[in-house]
Amino acid sequence: MQTVRNRVLLLKEEASYGVDSNPTIAANAIEVANLKLNFQADLLDRNNVRSNISQTNPVVGKRWVEVSFDAEIKGSGSKGVAARLGDAFEACSFAEYAVAGSSVAYKPTSSNQKTATIYIYDNDNTGSSVLHKITAAQGSFSIKATAGKYGVFSFTFKGLYNEPTDVVNPGSPTYDTTVPPIVENCAFTLNSNTDLIVQELSIDIANNIGSRDDISSANGIKNFMVTSRAPKGNFNPEAMLVASYNFWSDWVGATQRELSLVIGSAAGNKVTISAPKVTLDSIADGERESLLTREIPFTLGQDSGDDEVEIKFE
Repeated sequence: MQTVRNRVLLLKEEASYGVDSNPTIAANAIEVANLKLNFQADLLDRNNVRSNISQTNPVVGKRWVEVSFDAEIKGSGSKGVAARLGDAFEACSFAEYAVAGSSVAYKPTSSNQKTATIYIYDNDNTGSSVLHKITAAQGSFSIKATAGKYGVFSFTFKGLYNEPTDVVNPGSPTYDTTVPPIVENCAFTLNSNTDLIVQELSIDIANNIGSRDDISSANGIKNFMVTSRAPKGNFNPEAMLVASYNFWSDWVGATQRELSLVIGSAAGNKVTISAPKVTLDSIADGERESLLTREIPFTLGQDSGDDEVEIKFE
């Protein structure tokens, strides 16, 4: 018998594309929630003319796997040391910038894209497991920070299909021991204004994961790669006087503004999410506890390129 909570996810960057990086429970286990595996394929209909009108069973063509999960927004607990999620960011076409004893930051990149191997163990109460291996995985993620809760990264990956196997239960994994900081006492800033009362900030990196179809490759796919990104976001401040902040002026002028959010304060567990060039897409009425609010979606643009957003752990 297998349960949804008795599963283990490992993720490790690949040294060579599509070559199993052999993640281990000691070094590469990530605590996740809402873990989903989705085995995908192109079903090829066979609409041949026959002597009857019955359908012919389809065959399975191109095959791949989608993996999605949520992970807490938290650091490693040591300044300048990457958390377990670091390899996941890099497999989403983000580059890692580590400063020893100080910080680890992640920014988008358009070159040298990394891939990851993902292991998922579906543990059985008999002491065995079903091991799912997904190689050459690349993906995208979103960010949600809600007042009074812990922040969440939501990842989605596409990777190459490998036949599941029965294995011995891998044992107890080692996880990052940090507790995620609650989204409270945060520093939220838009255009240097720190007085906005915001209940939630969300950002979707919105990578497009393209498939390189190849007649010479297993499963009909040579690899996946991030071919573009179009990051968007949303926040919902309480309504205020124009003199306090003029959202309409920013919207009409498509004025680019800097946005940032700092979550937590403990060394090694402080996370700053910043975007240098945000433009407001629209402004709509909202309501929270009978208070008038504004629902404001926005677009994250580049400053000099590959810098629409930065995630920094300090």
